[in-house]
Order: sequence, then C-alpha cells, then structure tokens
Amino acid sequence: MLKLEWETSMSSKQKGILFAVSASLMFGLSPVFVRLVLDGVNVETMNVLFTAVASLCFLAVFGVSKKAAYFRSVRGNWRRVALMSLFSAVGSMLYTYGIFLYGPVNATFLVQFTAVFTILFGVAFFKERFTRLEAVGVVVAVVGVFVLAYGDLSLEIVGAAVLLGAALFFASANSLSKVYVKKVNPVALAGGNSMLMFLFIFTYTVLARKLDTVFPSETVVYAILGSITGVVLSFILFFKALQVFEVSKAATIRTMEPFLTAIFSFAILALTPTANQLLGGALIVLGVVTLSLTKGKQTPNPQQTST
Repeated sequence: MLKLEWETSMSSKQKGILFAVSASLMFGLSPVFVRLVLDGVNVETMNVLFTAVASLCFLAVFGVSKKAAYFRSVRGNWRRVALMSLFSAVGSMLYTYGIFLYGPVNATFLVQFTAVFTILFGVAFFKERFTRLEAVGVVVAVVGVFVLAYGDLSLEIVGAAVLLGAALFFASANSLSKVYVKKVNPVALAGGNSMLMFLFIFTYTVLARKLDTVFPSETVVYAILGSITGVVLSFILFFKALQVFEVSKAATIRTMEPFLTAIFSFAILALTPTANQLLGGALIVLGVVTLSLTKGKQTPNPQQTST
C-alpha cells in the first residue's frame, strides 16, 4: 500500500493526532450542513438524504477496495448490524430534531453525553470499573446540562431531553459495536450500519408520508457535503487515528467538536454562542474529558473502543 511522503516521515503519535483532529473537524462541520439542509426539507427527509449519500459512498469504498469479504461480513451478521442500525437510526432522527429545535451548537454539546452513557452501559453490562474520578466527571457533565438548559425552559428542556435521548441511543449503538466489532470488520460494520439505517429511515419516512420530494437544488449539495464530512470522512479519519493512537486520547481530542461547531456556526450561519452555551458546554466537555482520561489509565480490553 502506497503511503504519502509526509505520512511516512511522521511518528505514530503525530499521525494519530493529525487524524483525530481532522476527524473532529469533519464531525464539527457536519451539524452546520444539517442545519442548512433543514432549511429546505423536514427532519425525516434530511436523514433519508444523508444516509442515502453515505450508503453510496460506502458502496463505492467496498467496490474500490474489491473486498467481497465486506459484503459477506455484513450478510453473515445482518441481525447484529440491523440492531445497531436501528439504535443509530433513532439516535440520528432525535439528533436532527434536536438541531432543528435547539441549534447545532447546543446539539453537539449535549450529544457529548454519548460518552457518559457509553461508560455507564460498560459498567452495567460489561462489568467495567467505575472510579470516583469517573463519578466526578459524570456529575460535572450533568451540571453542564443544567447550565446549558438555563433560560427559556419550555424550549430548552424539550430540546435537551430530545438530545439526551439521541445520546442514549447512540451510546446503545456504541455498546453493541463493542461486541460486534470482534466478529465484523469495522469498515464493513460502518458501511452496513449506514445502509440499514437508510432502509429503516426511508421506510419510516414513506410510511409516515413525510418524504419531501420537491426541494431546492442547494439542499442536495448541502446533504452531500454533510454526509461525506459527518459520516464517511469522519469515520475513516477517526478509524485511522485509532490504528496508531490510544482510544482515550483520540476520544479526548474529539471533545473539541462542539467548539468547532460553534466556530463554523458563527462563520457560516452567523450564530453567536451565548454565555450559557459556552459555560454549560465547557462543563460537559470537561466531564467527558475526565471520563476519557480516567478510562485511559485503566487496562482496557483491546477489542473495546468506547468512542
């Protein structure tokens, strides 16, 4: 496999940091495209567009790599992939609805709670250790949610509840991926997840008669950009980071995503973050960083990737 000159001259740590930061840039930019797409279509149609583009991209990756094993892996484990995809689909719908209600900045801060739920699931179902420092991290993150939601409580509480629900479903999908990645290739798992998410979301949208068929051409452009950055490139870059970098450190770098979303939202959407957003978001991120670093000090199972 050919490698670029800059890639061969860098250490594993440098490459890990570069890939993790690049993945965070992609993840941070994606909610802005979601908000732009929602100006032209409803929540359900937006998810159909995103998952359709992501599925086509992963099909192209499968085809270019010429690895029939990817398809065999998905087909042989379709029940496992389908269950994870169902949780991911519900989480994605709630996350998008949260962006619609609450804006991209608050949404990305609150979805950081996925890490909190993932660790709690690990303690409950995988018998992982839970230290006092991790408990402090959870408390700090919870305080951050209350600070973030302080204001117009009628809207803030609904938006926060929707986004915490999204985080709960994303954490459920993460917990399943911890188990399934032992039997399914990670690239095949991500591709199969996107394809089955598309089938679930498309079926629901058609049956609920919520599929928008007429929308501005720029909506398609934003959907393609959002899907490529937030689903395809972000996954590939983060997976490459995990190949050469510790999981806990890569996860810690990902906590910069909400702040990147705030910067992109200001630059592209002209949305200025409030003091509540920055303070509450900073507390949530601090709590997640505490959890990530604490996990990094333990002796993890090498098969488990809790991000």
